[in-house]
Amino acid sequence: MSDWRSYDNIAERYDLVWSARFEAVARHMSSFVPPGSDDRVLDIGTGTGIVLKVLAERPTRAALMVGCDRSAGMLARARTGAGKRLPPVQMVAAEATALPFAEQSFDLVTASFVLSHVPGYPTALAEISRILKASGRIAVSSWAPPSDPYNAAWDEYLAGIIDPVEARRAVAQVIPWEEHFSQEGALQSALRRAGFAATAAATIDVDCDSTVDEFVEDRQLSSGGRWARHELGEEPWTRVRAALGERLRARFGPCLRYHRRAFIVTARKT
Repeated sequence: MSDWRSYDNIAERYDLVWSARFEAVARHMSSFVPPGSDDRVLDIGTGTGIVLKVLAERPTRAALMVGCDRSAGMLARARTGAGKRLPPVQMVAAEATALPFAEQSFDLVTASFVLSHVPGYPTALAEISRILKASGRIAVSSWAPPSDPYNAAWDEYLAGIIDPVEARRAVAQVIPWEEHFSQEGALQSALRRAGFAATAAATIDVDCDSTVDEFVEDRQLSSGGRWARHELGEEPWTRVRAALGERLRARFGPCLRYHRRAFIVTARKT
């Protein structure tokens, strides 16, 4: 049986469901830390390479771009360019807490929506500091808590089927620091404790408009949705998913218009 926590299982659907919102954040991030033509860039938790794609579209392209991720399935998508969207880049399978690179070997490190996934995120930040050159730059991002009525309704409906306490415990296996880094200022504090000096911070609202069916697919791919699917089994989950979709459609109509807030912080190694 496949591990519900693994991103390998959702690599093929990841871009279709989530790439637009992650690209929107990556474009803001890249405007704060545009790479220079001689820069060596590392994207940690690169997934399907969304941040690298955006950086490659900048007027000045870095001399070297590397993506690393623990998920072989996500790296496979990134290597094929997810539909030929990426220029040639190097892809490396690695943990954020044990980066296989020499000291002071990169000018810029990005980690978009990554720190919340890393149980030992202080170790990951120490590793980033180790591989950054003197005065090297780092850019990170995280989501604020969802504030729309649709996510609240989804959680409310699902709580009647799946024990919410068990659900939170399960989700913490995938994103143990999600709640922590969803608080404004948490990224800055983590970077400061790791010895970085913040250079910019921004809060942006990302449009997430969708149909009910698209929203249900989004929630199914989330860590909570994957766990619920795993717990219930395929046939019961198919029925639950259809029922949840109908309840959302009856309550809100066929189209959902909302946004999700994201935090972006950039800093320099000191």
